[in-house]
Amino acid sequence: MLRPPRVTTARNIRASERGGAIAACAAAVLAAAGLATLCGCGAPVPPRAAFDPDTIPSAYARPSGALMWPGASRAFEITPAGDLYNGDWVVRVRPSSAGVLAGPPRVIASEDRWLPVEHWRRTSGPVRWEFEALALPEEAPRDTSLIVSIEVRATNTGLAPSEARLALRIGAPDPSPPFLAFDAPDSGAVPLRWSAGGTGEFAQGWSDLMASGDSCVASWTLAPGETRTARCVLPAYAAPARALASWARTPHARRAEAARRYWTGAIAGGAGFALGDPALEGALNAARVVLLACRERRGRSWVPIGNPFQYRDVWLRDGARAIQALAVCGHTREARELAEGFLHFQWPQGPFLSQRGQLDGTGQALWAFEQALLRPAPDDSVARYADAALRAIQWCEWQRDLGRQSGWPFGRMMPFGDPRDAELTRAQLVGNDAWMMAGYRAASRLLRAARRDAMADSVDLALARYRTDFLRALAISRSPDLPASWQGVGRDWGNLAAGWPCRALDPGDPRCAALARRVWAAAGGPGLTWYGARDSLQYYVGADLGTWALLTGRRAQADSVLDALLAFRDANGGAGELFTRSAHEFGGNLPPHATSAAALITLVRNALVFDDGDTLALTLGARTRWWTGATVSRAPTRWGAIDLAFRRDAAGAEWTWSAVPVWTSLTLPSGTRLGAPPPAPLRGCGSGRCVLAPPGTIMARVVLAADASPAPCARGPGAARPARAPPRPRGPRGGPRPSRERSS
Repeated sequence: MLRPPRVTTARNIRASERGGAIAACAAAVLAAAGLATLCGCGAPVPPRAAFDPDTIPSAYARPSGALMWPGASRAFEITPAGDLYNGDWVVRVRPSSAGVLAGPPRVIASEDRWLPVEHWRRTSGPVRWEFEALALPEEAPRDTSLIVSIEVRATNTGLAPSEARLALRIGAPDPSPPFLAFDAPDSGAVPLRWSAGGTGEFAQGWSDLMASGDSCVASWTLAPGETRTARCVLPAYAAPARALASWARTPHARRAEAARRYWTGAIAGGAGFALGDPALEGALNAARVVLLACRERRGRSWVPIGNPFQYRDVWLRDGARAIQALAVCGHTREARELAEGFLHFQWPQGPFLSQRGQLDGTGQALWAFEQALLRPAPDDSVARYADAALRAIQWCEWQRDLGRQSGWPFGRMMPFGDPRDAELTRAQLVGNDAWMMAGYRAASRLLRAARRDAMADSVDLALARYRTDFLRALAISRSPDLPASWQGVGRDWGNLAAGWPCRALDPGDPRCAALARRVWAAAGGPGLTWYGARDSLQYYVGADLGTWALLTGRRAQADSVLDALLAFRDANGGAGELFTRSAHEFGGNLPPHATSAAALITLVRNALVFDDGDTLALTLGARTRWWTGATVSRAPTRWGAIDLAFRRDAAGAEWTWSAVPVWTSLTLPSGTRLGAPPPAPLRGCGSGRCVLAPPGTIMARVVLAADASPAPCARGPGAARPARAPPRPRGPRGGPRPSRERSS
């Protein structure tokens, strides 16, 4: 969501909490010796591969990097100037040659554009400065902190000897920083210094260079082709100098290998995607890194945060997306831990609220519970979430009953609210009702999973009444599509999710198509949508229309949305939230954003495996490149974790997948249709662009023919099924408003 940087000072938290956090982080550094397993002490380290970050593409005009870790309460930004900043202090890096200061980096890139070992280059005359940085965790009793290892390599690329000088200085941030750490002191009461090896003093960094106070410097005379190396270590919180020196005794290469090993293993713990498309596979990995890292502990609970820098707070409208994306890509444990954290945001009356005026949070929380708790099988704790969902539904029914008694035309809809966010209005927002209906559907599923069918039936009846009232309100509004609010004011936001994932309307409803046409026409075509000003693009707000397009057979439009999501990413593979189309400038709205990562994961996963209806839909939006032979492994669905393989050859298309107890819809490759009736027990659908497989089927092969008709399926996957076939599947904050405009 669009929010100003969070400028919370130390006065906003109890001094005891701040002191405890700092003490915990100091203890974390002392636990360095306990990281033998993570760091792989004793294991062989492969040689460092050549890596030129300047060859990695980025959609943004300025580079930026994030050194972050799951559970860490702070992160380091690698700034466009090539400095490092953690919201409390900044390490200014000043390399030079013969008195000429090196320019800023052109690119700051992760390895393979996803693995968070960061690289960047700077040059001064003939000297090339190469930087490699990574973050690792430190154990602590009350919190998780991180510590950064940086290696600097200076190489003389000229034909004559050259002087090289590296100066590092720890100082206070600039007067208007893009963000401040929530627990940063209000003033510079804590001295900023490099470690000098003392036993009791605290320091903000360690280096093998000559250190004095807040500075350390090295000067070299480099022969042609000669390289010199420097190392520094930066804790997220000031730590004892002796502990920093102890941590630094493990070589940087060993630390880098530990980071690579951790993140490779973390990604492997989820579903596998081998699509024959390395760029897209890397994009999925990068998005998963962002979601796994953008998690914080609040007491014993895990909660999702929006961003490692300025959005270190919980927004239900962002967190629900993160939970769902983690759930569908196989990170079940993490998704369920975050869902449990959402329980803390339920008010005694029943609704869920994390930010003032954001009334869509109730439906989003219930939707997140259902998405995480029911895949790949209902969790043992599902009854707890069913109870919470029922309380939320009872609160909403009470609200709707009060509105019904008022006689107001829109009285049965959710009440007025000012979310102080992207909608930029105070009104009865259509998105609030759309999400609340998604919450009703989620509550019914949770109740059935808890074997409370009678109560689930009552929720289904209440949802039917709600939908009738919703359609009546649309008729009264006289809007040709779905307005942002029932009063006709505000910006499109939650209403864009009405067709999917909320399913307040059937995806095939003409109003959904009219809404998509309107917002895409304003943006110049399918893809990213505008945010207010015609030069301001919003990464994820219109991404739901990509899945809606898949469900209605609009493959070209869905591809355009995915193309845009893939294009507007930085050299780390992450995406911002808001930026300009003309200058590709993100301003103070720093990437990466967790909801942007969730949008990419969700659209790709839905293009391959879609399980949000009563039919499993496979290859809804599989791209031509993927049909050369692709596999998806351990993908959680409502009917268990499945494996999928599909390919196309000269004769036809073939699928193999894990058996499920429901019908499966198989969408043919783009530009094709059935060239012959499918063999039994498969059944063709009316459009000729998909086939249906009965429960228990594990393999299908069909003959293909060119499709001369580009028109989309009238009703989406599974339309016009034969007799007794199953029904077809159906399917961003706080802060004063003006700051959102400044952030663009």
